[in-house]
Amino acid sequence: MADLNAPDLTDVLKTLSAFSSTSASASSFPNQPQRTQTTNNDEDDDIYEPSDSLPSMSTTTQEIPRTSLSATSRISNSSRGATSTHPRTNPPLIDTSSVTTWPAALQHVMRALSQNEDLQRRIRRLIQRQHDHERQWWQGREALREKQKARVEKKKELDAVLRSVGAPVDSKQVSTAEEDRTELQNYDGKVYKASKHMAEAMMLELRTLQIPFFNIKPQFVSDTPSRSSDQMGQVNPSMHSDSSGQQTLSREELSVLQKRMLELLQDLCRE
Repeated sequence: MADLNAPDLTDVLKTLSAFSSTSASASSFPNQPQRTQTTNNDEDDDIYEPSDSLPSMSTTTQEIPRTSLSATSRISNSSRGATSTHPRTNPPLIDTSSVTTWPAALQHVMRALSQNEDLQRRIRRLIQRQHDHERQWWQGREALREKQKARVEKKKELDAVLRSVGAPVDSKQVSTAEEDRTELQNYDGKVYKASKHMAEAMMLELRTLQIPFFNIKPQFVSDTPSRSSDQMGQVNPSMHSDSSGQQTLSREELSVLQKRMLELLQDLCRE
């Protein structure tokens, strides 16, 4: 099976840049803990390093009002009776490994999401995790840029103090513009590596959830060249078929359909 294309470094940088222009809309991430400013200037405290783990999601607990023991027992028994009488179950996931057309995939996703609340919840959580990671990476990059600026400011302040007491001043810069660029490039490389790991994890989760085009059988993916770029955006793939007559997809077409499915899931499961 053709895996989802690894994210391009340019796309990762575009994502980080988009967060820079929309930093005021922090309310879009209600579960994301806000980074607080500190006065710790230790050069070894690299808070901008990309993390392999998600930021912990804040949870809220509601205080349970005090009730008498008998009342609590009645409520508990009533709840158990209601649960046993009307259990809430989600329909089993349908195998979509042979789906190769967009209309069939669309029909499956619309039906599955309307009938399965657990599927909706898991996809929302998957989307939220992606946004959390991207926001964390952007915040880390901004922290690194601020750290680079602070080095220059500290040097200026120190030089001013030395001049005031008649002490010699070192004309050497703390870091050159080339060194700062290299430092940012190293960070971007770490983000790119982390984004590849995230894409692989998302692929595995979507395959488990039986999302069309993400768990397609290998025999339905061919190495036949795809159509021209103006045809790639059309709903139906090119009419390739295997020896049994089953319609197949080229790897390029599969990638396009996977990206289109991701866009659909984000629209349908947006909170």
